[in-house]
Amino acid sequence: LAASRAYNAYNLSLALHYCQVLYEMDPLSTDAAGIQIATLTALGHKRPLFRLAHALVDSDPKSATAWYAVGCYYYACGRYDLAQQHFWRSTRLDRRNANGWVAFGCAFAACDENDQANACFRTAQRLHSGSHYPMLYMGMEHLRTNNIPLAGHFLKSARSMEKYDPLCCNELGVWAYRSKDWKDAIRWFVLALRLYVEADVSEKASLAWNSDSPMSESKVTKPRFEFGQKQGRDTSASYSDKDCVDFCLDAFWEPTIFNLGQSYRKLKRFQDATQCFQKCLALCPEKAMSFSALGFTRHLAGDLDGAIEAYHQALSRKPDDPFATEMLNRAMMESLDLGPMTIPGEGDISVALSMSMGARQSLSQSSIDESAFSLGDSDVDMSMA
Repeated sequence: LAASRAYNAYNLSLALHYCQVLYEMDPLSTDAAGIQIATLTALGHKRPLFRLAHALVDSDPKSATAWYAVGCYYYACGRYDLAQQHFWRSTRLDRRNANGWVAFGCAFAACDENDQANACFRTAQRLHSGSHYPMLYMGMEHLRTNNIPLAGHFLKSARSMEKYDPLCCNELGVWAYRSKDWKDAIRWFVLALRLYVEADVSEKASLAWNSDSPMSESKVTKPRFEFGQKQGRDTSASYSDKDCVDFCLDAFWEPTIFNLGQSYRKLKRFQDATQCFQKCLALCPEKAMSFSALGFTRHLAGDLDGAIEAYHQALSRKPDDPFATEMLNRAMMESLDLGPMTIPGEGDISVALSMSMGARQSLSQSSIDESAFSLGDSDVDMSMA
């Protein structure tokens, strides 16, 4: 239960810790194997996943969980065709394996096979109608294909089923951003971070209580935080929007902070956007896109020296980045006073540049600042629920 709770809270490192403890107690426990497989896949730990899948297949070749693990291994390796074959085998062995159907749909989505992916998610919804995850993944898939109305329908349905899932709030933020409702996007992104931070702080406090409690030796533990269950007083107003960004220390939520910074930039709140991009760089220091976004925000705010420095940092990590190259040239010309240069506004950059950014094609094709810094299908990996 603790591992499942941590995984549902997207605290993957803690979920992996609990799974490892369970694995030492019972290496072939199918109840714990599902969470361990999903956690290893989300973290990209291929070798432990390979060993676990082999152990499960050797112990029971007719187990749906075993072939689900094999499929997850190939999914983590990017071999989506092989992942589909093994997920198909897993669902044939156990047609009521909802996790297998969700993973099957994720493998189809990774290959841009929209119809098959949605068919798998609908099957998972029929088998596990009490879970919001199939609805969430259907919403994510419609976001990926830029079907905004249907995406909003499924995401709102998922939100009505589980109000305390931060990933669902992030997806609704992406949906609001695609709908050009920047204020609503900010609200959803901040709420996603707030839910995660509150859960993380509560879990850490619970672990500290257990380690300091004299009753911990008798295996008596304090009830841990679950979404929708607040320990003690309501802490929802305890953290400001800035605190929610500052207290987030997990790189899993870097895309959400990046999305929040883009929304702030759209509303010309350049200081808040700069803080978000700097936090992204603290979590993922080698991401060229974050340096480009930081430079563009400084450029719009009139800080040419800061923008030039950020563009250089972006190009040092991705030398063939056309956006950083173009904007660096513009910033250098402006700084040398070679003539008045118009900083591109919201939607003033050519289609050719926007399409050269390597961004996901489902975004707007008329503005580089929307395609270069893609919100994508949440920019959060579609980890298997």
